[in-house]
Amino acid sequence: MNKSSKITIAAILVIGVFSISILATPAFAEWDKTNYPKIQGTIPADNSEQKDTIALSVAMAVGENSVSDGKAVYGKLTDVNEFLVYKVVVITDNHAYYKILVDAGNGEALYVSDMIKKGDHKKTSDKKYSDKSKKYFKGMSDEQIAEKKRQFKEMGDVFRSLSLQDRAALILHFMQMKLQWDGMSEDEKAEKRLEMKAMFEEYLPLTVEEKKQKLQTYIQSLN
Repeated sequence: MNKSSKITIAAILVIGVFSISILATPAFAEWDKTNYPKIQGTIPADNSEQKDTIALSVAMAVGENSVSDGKAVYGKLTDVNEFLVYKVVVITDNHAYYKILVDAGNGEALYVSDMIKKGDHKKTSDKKYSDKSKKYFKGMSDEQIAEKKRQFKEMGDVFRSLSLQDRAALILHFMQMKLQWDGMSEDEKAEKRLEMKAMFEEYLPLTVEEKKQKLQTYIQSLN
């Protein structure tokens, strides 16, 4: 498998898992609009070397241990109140979620939101998410839409069934891919979108076990 193919396959998996199947889009969209308490971290945000930060997998583990149930499905190193923190999203089985800030230095959970249930999101975020869904499902019958939603749910279930380390590895790779995407021309992005859409549609109908095996094989190839 060449480098270009790896990037394309990873993009398909990530787009399916992160943007649709785990239903966490509103959580990501509202990150920067959240009013956090005045947290006190251990690493100043102007620490450009960032050598002493904990691993993403550790921050995700802290996030999971900070709530009663759920799987960490997203994490990002950033700064809040001028301190380096990991923003972690933990999704529950019923698609509610928590937003958690983890100190990037000592791994302490600095902030844990209340459980945010589906339907609690702001209307603007819901509308944007709904518009994207309508565009994707346009022209499909009710039966086709139901089947697609079932396949998306399977992808989310498969992703959450991965080990925490594997989930972290895929998230980190997604971040690297995003940097590559930001450097592409508009024509390159348009071509890549068509490739991703075609391969994503090929991936969806696979069985749960086939989805899981393919995802694990790909993650192993990143090492």
